[in-house]
Amino acid sequence: MRLHRWRRPVLAATVVMALLAGSVPANAETAGTIQGERSRLLTYMITDPVLVNNPAKVTEVLKRDGDLDALGLKPDTDDVDRSSKRTAATEDPGYIVDSAEFDRGAKPVNPYRYIEYPECRANDDAARTIGWIKNRFSYCQKFLFPISYYDVTTGITSTATIQNTIIGYGKIGPYPGVATRRFADFRFTAEVLEPNGIFLDPRSEMEIAVKCAGEYRGDIGLDDSRACYPNPGLERHDKSFIGWGLDPKAHYELFSEGQAPSPQYGEQIAQGVFHFEYDFDFPGPNSDPTKKSAEGGLRFDSADYTWDKQGSVFDRAVPGIGYSKSDPKVARHAKFVDESRANPAASWSPKPGKRLLGGSPLHADSLHRVARAKGHDIVLDRNRATARAACGRPGMPAPLPEEGPDFDCDEYAYAATYEGAAGWRDPGGVFDPNKYRDDFAVRYVNRQHNSEAGNRLNSFYQTHRLLDVDRLIPPWNQVLDPNDQERFWVPITP
Repeated sequence: MRLHRWRRPVLAATVVMALLAGSVPANAETAGTIQGERSRLLTYMITDPVLVNNPAKVTEVLKRDGDLDALGLKPDTDDVDRSSKRTAATEDPGYIVDSAEFDRGAKPVNPYRYIEYPECRANDDAARTIGWIKNRFSYCQKFLFPISYYDVTTGITSTATIQNTIIGYGKIGPYPGVATRRFADFRFTAEVLEPNGIFLDPRSEMEIAVKCAGEYRGDIGLDDSRACYPNPGLERHDKSFIGWGLDPKAHYELFSEGQAPSPQYGEQIAQGVFHFEYDFDFPGPNSDPTKKSAEGGLRFDSADYTWDKQGSVFDRAVPGIGYSKSDPKVARHAKFVDESRANPAASWSPKPGKRLLGGSPLHADSLHRVARAKGHDIVLDRNRATARAACGRPGMPAPLPEEGPDFDCDEYAYAATYEGAAGWRDPGGVFDPNKYRDDFAVRYVNRQHNSEAGNRLNSFYQTHRLLDVDRLIPPWNQVLDPNDQERFWVPITP
Protein backbone atom coordinates (compact mmCIF):
# COMPACT_ATOMS: atom_id res chain seq x y z
CA MET A 1 0.00 0.00 0.00
CA ARG A 2 1.45 3.38 -0.97
CA LEU A 3 1.19 5.98 1.78
CA HIS A 4 -0.51 9.17 0.69
CA ARG A 5 1.08 12.04 2.57
CA TRP A 6 -0.95 14.86 1.05
CA ARG A 7 -2.21 17.92 2.94
CA ARG A 8 -5.75 19.16 3.12
CA PRO A 9 -7.29 22.41 4.36
CA VAL A 10 -7.83 22.58 8.12
CA LEU A 11 -11.49 23.58 7.66
CA ALA A 12 -12.21 20.57 5.47
CA ALA A 13 -10.54 18.30 8.00
CA THR A 14 -12.63 19.78 10.79
CA VAL A 15 -15.87 19.27 8.86
CA VAL A 16 -15.02 15.67 7.93
CA MET A 17 -14.00 14.77 11.48
CA ALA A 18 -17.13 16.30 12.93
CA LEU A 19 -19.31 14.39 10.52
CA LEU A 20 -17.49 11.18 11.42
CA ALA A 21 -18.20 11.66 15.13
CA GLY A 22 -14.71 11.30 16.50
CA SER A 23 -14.33 11.15 20.26
CA VAL A 24 -12.64 13.96 22.20
CA PRO A 25 -11.28 12.61 25.49
CA ALA A 26 -11.15 14.97 28.45
CA ASN A 27 -7.37 14.97 28.35
CA ALA A 28 -7.07 15.38 24.59
CA GLU A 29 -4.42 17.86 23.44
CA THR A 30 -5.67 20.95 21.69
CA ALA A 31 -4.85 21.84 18.12
CA GLY A 32 -1.38 23.16 17.49
CA THR A 33 0.23 21.94 20.71
CA ILE A 34 2.49 19.42 18.99
CA GLN A 35 5.23 21.26 17.17
CA GLY A 36 5.64 20.10 13.58
CA GLU A 37 3.00 17.35 13.85
CA ARG A 38 -0.42 17.17 12.25
CA SER A 39 -1.33 13.73 13.64
CA ARG A 40 -0.21 11.19 16.17
CA LEU A 41 -0.83 7.44 15.90
CA LEU A 42 -0.60 5.21 18.97
CA THR A 43 -0.76 1.41 18.68
CA TYR A 44 -0.62 -1.40 21.22
CA MET A 45 -0.29 -5.14 20.89
CA ILE A 46 -1.99 -6.81 23.84
CA THR A 47 -1.40 -10.49 24.65
CA ASP A 48 -2.55 -10.50 28.29
CA PRO A 49 -5.38 -13.10 28.26
CA VAL A 50 -7.42 -11.10 30.77
CA LEU A 51 -7.54 -8.13 28.41
CA VAL A 52 -7.62 -10.13 25.18
CA ASN A 53 -10.76 -11.83 26.48
CA ASN A 54 -12.28 -8.50 27.49
CA PRO A 55 -11.93 -6.19 24.47
CA ALA A 56 -14.85 -4.05 25.71
CA LYS A 57 -12.79 -2.91 28.70
CA VAL A 58 -9.84 -1.98 26.49
CA THR A 59 -12.07 -0.15 24.04
CA GLU A 60 -13.84 1.75 26.83
CA VAL A 61 -10.57 3.09 28.25
CA LEU A 62 -9.18 3.87 24.79
CA LYS A 63 -12.27 5.85 23.80
CA ARG A 64 -12.34 7.70 27.11
CA ASP A 65 -8.64 8.60 27.39
CA GLY A 66 -7.19 8.25 23.91
CA ASP A 67 -4.53 5.93 25.34
CA LEU A 68 -4.24 2.93 27.66
CA ASP A 69 -2.17 4.46 30.45
CA ALA A 70 -4.97 3.67 32.90
CA LEU A 71 -4.43 -0.03 32.17
CA GLY A 72 -0.69 0.29 32.71
CA LEU A 73 0.04 -0.12 28.99
CA LYS A 74 2.44 1.99 26.96
CA PRO A 75 2.15 2.38 23.20
CA ASP A 76 4.49 0.71 20.75
CA THR A 77 7.71 2.47 19.95
CA ASP A 78 8.46 3.35 16.34
CA ASP A 79 11.11 0.62 16.16
CA VAL A 80 9.08 -2.01 17.97
CA ASP A 81 10.74 -5.44 17.87
CA ARG A 82 8.62 -8.39 18.94
CA SER A 83 11.16 -11.07 18.03
CA SER A 84 12.46 -13.63 20.49
CA LYS A 85 15.94 -14.97 19.81
CA ARG A 86 15.96 -18.74 19.46
CA THR A 87 18.68 -20.55 21.38
CA ALA A 88 19.26 -24.14 22.40
CA ALA A 89 18.39 -23.05 25.95
CA THR A 90 14.91 -21.83 24.96
CA GLU A 91 12.44 -24.11 26.72
CA ASP A 92 9.45 -24.40 24.43
CA PRO A 93 6.15 -25.78 25.73
CA GLY A 94 5.27 -29.40 25.09
CA TYR A 95 2.11 -30.88 23.68
CA ILE A 96 0.74 -34.42 23.92
CA VAL A 97 -0.60 -36.65 21.17
CA ASP A 98 -2.42 -39.75 22.41
CA SER A 99 -0.55 -42.79 21.11
CA ALA A 100 -3.94 -44.34 20.30
CA GLU A 101 -3.99 -42.05 17.23
CA PHE A 102 -1.26 -44.32 15.83
CA ASP A 103 -3.08 -47.61 16.50
CA ARG A 104 -1.22 -50.60 15.00
CA GLY A 105 1.42 -48.20 13.72
CA ALA A 106 -0.85 -46.93 10.95
CA LYS A 107 -0.92 -43.41 9.61
CA PRO A 108 -3.74 -41.47 11.33
CA VAL A 109 -6.81 -40.75 9.27
CA ASN A 110 -6.58 -37.10 10.36
CA PRO A 111 -2.94 -36.33 11.18
CA TYR A 112 -3.49 -32.57 11.30
CA ARG A 113 -6.10 -32.17 14.04
CA TYR A 114 -6.36 -28.53 12.98
CA ILE A 115 -7.55 -25.81 15.33
CA GLU A 116 -10.99 -24.40 14.60
CA TYR A 117 -11.73 -20.71 15.14
CA PRO A 118 -13.88 -21.14 18.31
CA GLU A 119 -11.23 -23.47 19.77
CA CYS A 120 -8.53 -20.85 19.20
CA ARG A 121 -10.58 -18.05 20.75
CA ALA A 122 -11.36 -20.21 23.81
CA ASN A 123 -7.74 -21.14 24.54
CA ASP A 124 -5.79 -18.64 26.65
CA ASP A 125 -2.48 -20.14 25.50
CA ALA A 126 -3.26 -18.54 22.15
CA ALA A 127 -2.72 -15.13 23.79
CA ARG A 128 0.94 -15.88 24.51
CA THR A 129 3.57 -14.16 22.39
CA ILE A 130 4.46 -17.52 20.76
CA GLY A 131 0.79 -18.42 20.35
CA TRP A 132 -0.71 -21.84 21.01
CA ILE A 133 0.73 -24.76 19.07
CA LYS A 134 -1.81 -27.52 19.50
CA ASN A 135 0.45 -29.83 17.53
CA ARG A 136 3.13 -29.42 14.91
CA PHE A 137 0.57 -28.70 12.20
CA SER A 138 -1.83 -26.48 14.07
CA TYR A 139 -1.00 -22.98 15.36
CA CYS A 140 -3.12 -20.11 16.60
CA GLN A 141 -2.59 -16.72 18.14
CA LYS A 142 -5.03 -14.14 19.40
CA PHE A 143 -4.29 -10.57 20.45
CA LEU A 144 -5.76 -7.10 20.52
CA PHE A 145 -4.38 -4.24 18.48
CA PRO A 146 -5.89 -0.97 19.78
CA ILE A 147 -5.23 2.14 17.69
CA SER A 148 -5.57 5.79 18.64
CA TYR A 149 -5.28 8.57 16.01
CA TYR A 150 -4.96 12.12 17.31
CA ASP A 151 -5.43 14.96 14.83
CA VAL A 152 -3.68 18.10 16.11
CA THR A 153 -5.47 20.35 13.66
CA THR A 154 -8.87 19.48 15.13
CA GLY A 155 -8.04 18.28 18.63
CA ILE A 156 -10.05 15.13 17.93
CA THR A 157 -8.91 11.62 18.87
CA SER A 158 -10.29 8.68 16.88
CA THR A 159 -10.02 5.11 18.13
CA ALA A 160 -10.55 1.52 17.03
CA THR A 161 -9.66 -1.87 18.48
CA ILE A 162 -8.64 -4.68 16.16
CA GLN A 163 -9.35 -8.15 17.51
CA ASN A 164 -6.92 -10.45 15.73
CA THR A 165 -6.98 -14.23 15.34
CA ILE A 166 -4.32 -16.04 13.33
CA ILE A 167 -4.66 -19.76 12.60
CA GLY A 168 -1.76 -21.50 10.87
CA TYR A 169 -1.87 -24.81 9.05
CA GLY A 170 1.25 -26.93 8.55
CA LYS A 171 1.09 -29.19 5.53
CA ILE A 172 2.09 -32.73 4.62
CA GLY A 173 3.27 -33.17 1.05
CA PRO A 174 4.22 -30.69 -1.71
CA TYR A 175 2.31 -27.65 -2.87
CA PRO A 176 -0.23 -28.67 -5.54
CA GLY A 177 1.38 -28.56 -8.95
CA VAL A 178 4.95 -27.90 -7.73
CA ALA A 179 6.63 -31.16 -6.74
CA THR A 180 9.54 -29.65 -4.77
CA ARG A 181 7.74 -26.79 -3.00
CA ARG A 182 6.85 -27.00 0.70
CA PHE A 183 4.13 -24.72 2.07
CA ALA A 184 1.96 -23.61 4.98
CA ASP A 185 -1.10 -21.42 5.02
CA PHE A 186 -2.77 -19.00 7.41
CA ARG A 187 -6.26 -17.67 7.97
CA PHE A 188 -6.25 -14.23 9.56
CA THR A 189 -9.33 -12.62 11.11
CA ALA A 190 -9.08 -8.91 11.91
CA GLU A 191 -12.33 -7.70 13.49
CA VAL A 192 -12.64 -3.92 13.83
CA LEU A 193 -14.39 -3.15 17.11
CA GLU A 194 -16.18 0.15 17.75
CA PRO A 195 -14.38 2.34 15.19
CA ASN A 196 -15.07 6.05 15.32
CA GLY A 197 -13.83 9.26 13.77
CA ILE A 198 -11.27 8.85 11.03
CA PHE A 199 -11.58 5.07 11.14
CA LEU A 200 -15.04 5.45 9.62
CA ASP A 201 -13.67 7.41 6.67
CA PRO A 202 -13.62 5.05 3.65
CA ARG A 203 -10.22 6.48 2.72
CA SER A 204 -8.68 5.17 5.97
CA GLU A 205 -7.04 1.86 5.13
CA MET A 206 -5.26 -0.98 6.86
CA GLU A 207 -3.00 -3.37 4.99
CA ILE A 208 -1.90 -6.61 6.66
CA ALA A 209 0.98 -8.47 5.01
CA VAL A 210 2.83 -11.66 5.95
CA LYS A 211 6.63 -11.61 6.13
CA CYS A 212 9.07 -14.49 6.49
CA ALA A 213 12.85 -14.64 6.86
CA GLY A 214 14.24 -18.08 6.00
CA GLU A 215 17.51 -19.97 6.17
CA TYR A 216 18.51 -23.40 4.89
CA ARG A 217 20.13 -25.65 7.51
CA GLY A 218 22.80 -26.96 5.16
CA ASP A 219 23.67 -26.31 1.53
CA ILE A 220 21.16 -27.70 -0.96
CA GLY A 221 22.11 -25.37 -3.80
CA LEU A 222 19.37 -22.79 -3.21
CA ASP A 223 19.56 -19.21 -1.99
CA ASP A 224 18.17 -18.43 1.47
CA SER A 225 15.64 -16.09 -0.13
CA ARG A 226 13.82 -19.25 -1.26
CA ALA A 227 13.82 -20.85 2.20
CA CYS A 228 10.64 -19.06 3.31
CA TYR A 229 8.75 -16.45 1.34
CA PRO A 230 5.10 -15.42 0.80
CA ASN A 231 2.96 -16.53 -2.09
CA PRO A 232 2.98 -13.24 -4.06
CA GLY A 233 -0.72 -13.59 -4.82
CA LEU A 234 -1.59 -13.93 -1.11
CA GLU A 235 1.13 -11.80 0.47
CA ARG A 236 -0.96 -8.80 1.51
CA HIS A 237 -4.56 -7.73 1.95
CA ASP A 238 -5.53 -4.06 1.84
CA LYS A 239 -8.98 -2.85 2.87
CA SER A 240 -10.51 0.22 4.43
CA PHE A 241 -11.32 -0.12 8.11
CA ILE A 242 -14.95 -0.23 7.02
CA GLY A 243 -14.01 -3.03 4.60
CA TRP A 244 -12.30 -5.05 7.32
CA GLY A 245 -15.42 -4.55 9.44
CA LEU A 246 -17.58 -5.99 6.68
CA ASP A 247 -15.16 -8.81 5.77
CA PRO A 248 -12.57 -9.45 8.50
CA LYS A 249 -10.97 -12.54 6.93
CA ALA A 250 -7.77 -12.88 4.91
CA HIS A 251 -5.81 -15.84 3.52
CA TYR A 252 -2.00 -16.08 3.32
CA GLU A 253 0.50 -18.72 2.17
CA LEU A 254 4.20 -19.21 2.82
CA PHE A 255 6.42 -21.17 0.43
CA SER A 256 9.77 -22.91 0.75
CA GLU A 257 11.62 -24.33 -2.22
CA GLY A 258 13.56 -27.59 -2.08
CA GLN A 259 15.22 -30.19 -4.24
CA ALA A 260 13.67 -33.57 -5.00
CA PRO A 261 13.82 -35.61 -1.75
CA SER A 262 16.90 -37.86 -1.82
CA PRO A 263 19.79 -38.98 0.42
CA GLN A 264 22.01 -36.60 -1.55
CA TYR A 265 20.44 -33.54 0.08
CA GLY A 266 19.48 -35.04 3.43
CA GLU A 267 16.59 -33.45 5.29
CA GLN A 268 16.65 -30.15 3.35
CA ILE A 269 15.61 -28.25 6.46
CA ALA A 270 14.57 -24.63 5.99
CA GLN A 271 13.95 -22.61 9.12
CA GLY A 272 11.47 -19.75 8.79
CA VAL A 273 10.55 -16.88 11.10
CA PHE A 274 7.27 -15.21 10.18
CA HIS A 275 5.25 -12.25 11.36
CA PHE A 276 2.46 -10.00 10.11
CA GLU A 277 2.92 -6.31 9.35
CA TYR A 278 0.25 -3.62 9.59
CA ASP A 279 0.45 -0.61 7.31
CA PHE A 280 -1.98 2.26 7.91
CA ASP A 281 -3.03 4.94 5.46
CA PHE A 282 -5.19 7.87 6.53
CA PRO A 283 -6.51 10.81 4.46
CA GLY A 284 -3.93 13.36 5.49
CA PRO A 285 -0.46 13.55 7.05
CA ASN A 286 0.54 10.32 8.75
CA SER A 287 2.97 9.31 11.43
CA ASP A 288 5.09 6.21 10.79
CA PRO A 289 2.36 3.70 10.01
CA THR A 290 4.07 0.27 10.00
CA LYS A 291 3.68 -2.03 13.02
CA LYS A 292 4.16 -5.76 13.34
CA SER A 293 2.95 -8.79 15.26
CA ALA A 294 5.10 -11.16 17.29
CA GLU A 295 7.20 -13.70 15.42
CA GLY A 296 6.37 -17.35 14.96
CA GLY A 297 8.49 -20.25 13.78
CA LEU A 298 8.11 -22.66 10.85
CA ARG A 299 10.27 -25.54 9.71
CA PHE A 300 10.12 -27.00 6.22
CA ASP A 301 11.78 -30.29 5.30
CA SER A 302 12.14 -32.78 2.46
CA ALA A 303 13.38 -35.99 4.04
CA ASP A 304 13.39 -39.07 1.85
CA TYR A 305 13.22 -41.45 4.85
CA THR A 306 9.81 -40.17 6.01
CA TRP A 307 6.50 -41.61 4.82
CA ASP A 308 5.52 -38.26 3.34
CA LYS A 309 8.67 -36.87 1.81
CA GLN A 310 7.92 -33.16 2.30
CA GLY A 311 6.14 -31.03 4.82
CA SER A 312 5.99 -28.04 7.13
CA VAL A 313 5.59 -27.85 10.90
CA PHE A 314 5.39 -25.18 13.59
CA ASP A 315 8.55 -25.94 15.53
CA ARG A 316 8.24 -23.86 18.71
CA ALA A 317 6.59 -26.62 20.71
CA VAL A 318 7.91 -30.05 21.67
CA PRO A 319 5.94 -33.12 20.48
CA GLY A 320 5.02 -35.72 23.07
CA ILE A 321 3.60 -39.20 22.49
CA GLY A 322 1.33 -40.11 25.38
CA TYR A 323 1.00 -43.74 26.46
CA SER A 324 -1.96 -44.40 28.72
CA LYS A 325 -1.88 -46.81 31.66
CA SER A 326 -5.53 -47.60 30.94
CA ASP A 327 -5.07 -48.28 27.21
CA PRO A 328 -5.70 -52.04 26.78
CA LYS A 329 -3.15 -52.24 23.97
CA VAL A 330 -0.13 -50.52 25.59
CA ALA A 331 -0.93 -50.36 29.32
CA ARG A 332 1.87 -52.72 30.35
CA HIS A 333 4.46 -50.68 28.48
CA ALA A 334 3.08 -47.42 29.94
CA LYS A 335 3.32 -48.77 33.49
CA PHE A 336 6.87 -49.99 32.89
CA VAL A 337 7.99 -46.53 31.73
CA ASP A 338 6.07 -44.74 34.48
CA GLU A 339 7.40 -46.90 37.31
CA SER A 340 10.94 -46.87 35.97
CA ARG A 341 11.08 -43.09 35.72
CA ALA A 342 9.48 -42.70 39.15
CA ASN A 343 12.33 -44.67 40.75
CA PRO A 344 15.17 -45.06 38.23
CA ALA A 345 17.65 -46.53 40.70
CA ALA A 346 15.31 -49.45 41.36
CA SER A 347 14.85 -50.32 37.69
CA TRP A 348 16.95 -53.06 36.12
CA SER A 349 19.90 -52.94 35.85
CA PRO A 350 20.24 -51.32 39.27
CA LYS A 351 22.39 -48.22 39.41
CA PRO A 352 22.50 -45.43 42.00
CA GLY A 353 21.82 -42.03 40.48
CA LYS A 354 20.52 -43.43 37.21
CA ARG A 355 18.82 -40.91 34.88
CA LEU A 356 15.96 -41.88 32.60
CA LEU A 357 15.11 -39.10 30.20
CA GLY A 358 11.93 -38.25 28.28
CA GLY A 359 9.62 -37.22 31.11
CA SER A 360 9.34 -33.57 30.08
CA PRO A 361 9.93 -31.33 27.04
CA LEU A 362 12.99 -29.68 28.59
CA HIS A 363 16.22 -29.84 26.61
CA ALA A 364 17.97 -31.72 29.41
CA ASP A 365 15.15 -34.25 29.72
CA SER A 366 14.02 -35.03 26.17
CA LEU A 367 14.73 -37.65 23.51
CA HIS A 368 15.93 -37.59 19.89
CA ARG A 369 14.97 -39.87 17.04
CA VAL A 370 17.29 -42.31 15.27
CA ALA A 371 16.25 -43.36 11.75
CA ARG A 372 17.44 -46.72 10.46
CA ALA A 373 16.49 -45.66 6.94
CA LYS A 374 19.04 -42.88 7.22
CA GLY A 375 21.77 -45.47 7.64
CA HIS A 376 22.12 -45.29 11.41
CA ASP A 377 21.75 -49.02 11.93
CA ILE A 378 24.71 -49.12 14.29
CA VAL A 379 22.93 -46.91 16.84
CA LEU A 380 19.73 -48.95 16.89
CA ASP A 381 21.46 -52.32 16.79
CA ARG A 382 23.86 -51.51 19.60
CA ASN A 383 21.07 -50.02 21.72
CA ARG A 384 19.03 -53.17 21.27
CA ALA A 385 21.94 -55.52 21.91
CA THR A 386 22.85 -53.67 25.12
CA ALA A 387 19.29 -53.88 26.40
CA ARG A 388 18.99 -57.59 25.62
CA ALA A 389 22.29 -58.31 27.33
CA ALA A 390 20.92 -56.60 30.46
CA CYS A 391 17.83 -58.81 30.33
CA GLY A 392 20.15 -61.86 30.32
CA ARG A 393 22.12 -60.86 33.42
CA PRO A 394 21.78 -62.92 36.59
CA GLY A 395 19.17 -61.39 38.88
CA MET A 396 16.96 -60.02 36.10
CA PRO A 397 13.45 -59.85 37.65
CA ALA A 398 10.97 -62.39 36.35
CA PRO A 399 7.95 -61.16 34.40
CA LEU A 400 4.95 -60.13 36.49
CA PRO A 401 1.84 -62.33 36.20
CA GLU A 402 0.03 -59.40 34.52
CA GLU A 403 2.29 -59.71 31.51
CA GLY A 404 0.72 -63.02 30.49
CA PRO A 405 2.47 -66.03 28.96
CA ASP A 406 4.10 -64.16 26.05
CA PHE A 407 6.52 -61.39 26.91
CA ASP A 408 9.51 -59.51 25.54
CA CYS A 409 12.51 -57.68 26.92
CA ASP A 410 11.22 -54.09 26.73
CA GLU A 411 13.68 -51.21 27.03
CA TYR A 412 13.51 -47.53 27.89
CA ALA A 413 14.76 -45.15 26.58
CA TYR A 414 13.91 -46.60 23.20
CA ALA A 415 16.35 -48.26 20.85
CA ALA A 416 15.23 -45.79 18.17
CA THR A 417 16.63 -42.84 20.18
CA TYR A 418 20.11 -41.48 20.77
CA GLU A 419 19.33 -41.77 24.49
CA GLY A 420 18.94 -45.56 24.21
CA ALA A 421 20.81 -48.24 26.14
CA ALA A 422 24.20 -48.04 24.40
CA GLY A 423 24.92 -44.48 25.52
CA TRP A 424 24.87 -42.43 22.32
CA ARG A 425 23.72 -39.22 24.04
CA ASP A 426 26.99 -37.53 23.10
CA PRO A 427 30.36 -38.68 21.74
CA GLY A 428 31.62 -39.37 25.25
CA GLY A 429 28.99 -42.04 25.64
CA VAL A 430 30.30 -43.84 22.58
CA PHE A 431 33.98 -43.70 23.40
CA ASP A 432 33.66 -44.12 27.17
CA PRO A 433 31.59 -47.26 27.82
CA ASN A 434 31.16 -46.35 31.48
CA LYS A 435 29.79 -42.84 30.96
CA TYR A 436 26.16 -43.92 30.55
CA ARG A 437 26.43 -47.56 31.58
CA ASP A 438 23.05 -48.80 32.83
CA ASP A 439 21.38 -45.40 32.30
CA PHE A 440 18.40 -47.25 30.86
CA ALA A 441 15.76 -49.66 32.11
CA VAL A 442 14.57 -53.07 30.94
CA ARG A 443 11.66 -55.22 32.02
CA TYR A 444 9.81 -58.25 30.71
CA VAL A 445 6.60 -56.80 29.26
CA ASN A 446 3.62 -58.33 27.51
CA ARG A 447 4.76 -58.99 23.94
CA GLN A 448 1.74 -57.47 22.24
CA HIS A 449 1.90 -54.31 24.37
CA ASN A 450 5.61 -53.95 23.72
CA SER A 451 5.17 -54.42 19.97
CA GLU A 452 2.22 -52.05 19.77
CA ALA A 453 4.09 -49.34 21.69
CA GLY A 454 6.99 -49.58 19.25
CA ASN A 455 4.73 -49.47 16.20
CA ARG A 456 2.98 -46.40 17.56
CA LEU A 457 6.29 -44.68 18.25
CA ASN A 458 7.37 -45.18 14.64
CA SER A 459 4.10 -43.80 13.30
CA PHE A 460 4.42 -40.82 15.66
CA TYR A 461 7.90 -40.14 14.27
CA GLN A 462 6.64 -40.32 10.72
CA THR A 463 3.40 -38.43 11.15
CA HIS A 464 4.76 -35.55 13.22
CA ARG A 465 7.89 -35.31 11.09
CA LEU A 466 10.46 -36.02 13.79
CA LEU A 467 13.81 -35.96 12.00
CA ASP A 468 17.10 -37.69 12.72
CA VAL A 469 19.42 -34.67 12.80
CA ASP A 470 22.68 -36.61 13.08
CA ARG A 471 23.44 -36.38 16.77
CA LEU A 472 25.81 -39.22 15.96
CA ILE A 473 28.08 -36.55 14.45
CA PRO A 474 27.77 -33.42 16.62
CA PRO A 475 29.00 -30.87 14.03
CA TRP A 476 26.28 -32.02 11.65
CA ASN A 477 23.70 -31.82 14.40
CA GLN A 478 24.72 -28.23 15.12
CA VAL A 479 24.21 -27.34 11.48
CA LEU A 480 20.85 -29.09 11.09
CA ASP A 481 19.32 -28.30 14.47
CA PRO A 482 21.29 -25.63 16.35
CA ASN A 483 18.37 -24.79 18.65
CA ASP A 484 17.58 -28.42 19.52
CA GLN A 485 14.01 -28.19 18.27
CA GLU A 486 13.97 -31.76 16.92
CA ARG A 487 13.37 -33.35 20.31
CA PHE A 488 10.38 -35.14 21.79
CA TRP A 489 9.13 -36.48 25.12
CA VAL A 490 7.03 -39.39 26.39
CA PRO A 491 4.30 -38.39 28.83
CA ILE A 492 2.52 -41.23 30.62
CA THR A 493 -1.18 -40.56 31.12
CA PRO A 494 -3.73 -42.24 33.42
